[in-house]
Amino acid sequence: MRIVFMGSPKFALPVLQSLIDDQNDIAGIYTQPDKPSGRGNKISAPAVKLYANDLGFLVKQPISLKDPKIQNELSKLQPELIVVAAYGKLIPKGLLEIPRYGCWNIHPSLLPKYRGASPVTTAILSGETTTGVTLMQLDEGLDTGPIISQQAAVIGTDESALECTERLFKIGAEILIKNLPNLLSNSIVTKTQSESSFTITKLLTKKDGLIKWNSTAEHIIRMERAYRPWPGIYTTWNGKILKIHQLKLHKDNKVSKTPGKVAKNDGKLVVHTARGSLVLCKLQLEGRDPVSGNEFISGYPDLINSILK
Repeated sequence: MRIVFMGSPKFALPVLQSLIDDQNDIAGIYTQPDKPSGRGNKISAPAVKLYANDLGFLVKQPISLKDPKIQNELSKLQPELIVVAAYGKLIPKGLLEIPRYGCWNIHPSLLPKYRGASPVTTAILSGETTTGVTLMQLDEGLDTGPIISQQAAVIGTDESALECTERLFKIGAEILIKNLPNLLSNSIVTKTQSESSFTITKLLTKKDGLIKWNSTAEHIIRMERAYRPWPGIYTTWNGKILKIHQLKLHKDNKVSKTPGKVAKNDGKLVVHTARGSLVLCKLQLEGRDPVSGNEFISGYPDLINSILK
């Protein structure tokens, strides 16, 4: 089948590779424009671009898919199907109508429950123990199109959002390849999404990682998993940002009158929350390298008995 692939991050690569291995005709690959990233704001290319360039594929990085010139250019590629996997932009109506079979999208949740930009992060923050993958037909809405196939998956107890997302897209790649023959034989049966219960998940920002110590220890543990590796979780101490790279539940589950207060308990660096305490295993003060909790208080003993904000 002649396919245009649209995707950007590393976890979309198994989907592209599965289409290649399935001997489909990849007419073109669309990905996000290069962007500044990291401390030095160096311009970096999406993982899909780097991978596709190495394989010699035609790669396009339009700023907007709404541009008529871009749509005309894509139309000339004559795709039978567009496959979307974490592309990062809504697909406009004019483009949806180009391929004979429309556009298929792999979404890392069991729609319609979590639509939008951060379904896996939101599932972990909400305390979900299961999630899944949806293969869907795209329409003009935000993850509102008909469902082609779904598969549930357990969320690991210590699994980060990134780890879970990577696993879900691998499952999505398998579902995609399994359903392509049904498309050619005209035996696809879709299911309309229910509009009775769904959540629109938001685009994450750095501010989302700020810890509120008046929440519970369990919730902050979920935050660390949900925001690993980005935006990460952090607090402030002495007017500086203090990043928390690793933490775990302490043995007590008591209600604290002073959430955010730091103590040394059984030789461990512990911080109290509204309910329960957390051991700070690895942390990083603004402008410094990450160190263990014990190493940190060796250099900054005044952290003990202070209150994190």
